[in-house]
Amino acid sequence: MTGWQDEFNPGGEETTVPARHAVRGLRRVDLLSPDPMAAALFYRAVLDWSPAYGQTGLDCWVGNRRCAFVRKPRADETPGLRLVFAGAPMDCSLTGPDNALAQVTKGRAQHGPQAPEPRPGEPCWAELTTTDAARADAFWADTLGWKVEDGTYLSGGRAIAGRTQAPGQPGWLCYFAVTDLDEVAGHAAERGGEVERITHPKLGKAILLTDDNGTRIGLAQTTTWG
Repeated sequence: MTGWQDEFNPGGEETTVPARHAVRGLRRVDLLSPDPMAAALFYRAVLDWSPAYGQTGLDCWVGNRRCAFVRKPRADETPGLRLVFAGAPMDCSLTGPDNALAQVTKGRAQHGPQAPEPRPGEPCWAELTTTDAARADAFWADTLGWKVEDGTYLSGGRAIAGRTQAPGQPGWLCYFAVTDLDEVAGHAAERGGEVERITHPKLGKAILLTDDNGTRIGLAQTTTWG
């Protein structure tokens, strides 16, 4: 299904976010892993997350801000990362073109252009890769109350996320801030992670990291959102 999907009404009709509820950043990311504790320990070593047991998984913190929630996937879910955008009128899941998955939730954004600047280990940018930019823009911008300018999604005049068109690995990707790319790459490789160095058009030198369960994230040496 493409559109809003309420957790308690999987067949719910497609809708959009009213202007007053335009999504303005990330609340957190959800990491779906067959072994949540092993995943939390991996990212504690790589990104210095502080994991703590919650009711259904592990909350991972950087200082006083929760950046991730690690849990086992449900029967109808595949392992991987889910971006959870904030500021929507309801909590639900979204499936866009290319089967790109994201979630939205009520409440204020903890990470983004209107939140405090990202500290090491926190999200610092969100990016969508799609095979059809026009379809992706129509869905995500209309659904989440964004504007589109030059491959960037904006809310309130501020950049929320980037969008690129490419044939491989479509979907949402989250970048996390680090202070030293080489050091973090070494920690990841020691624990079975695969590292690909890239030059990002907005973030400069960056790394694409695939952990030992196949989850892919980005790393950037930055102190600002985007």
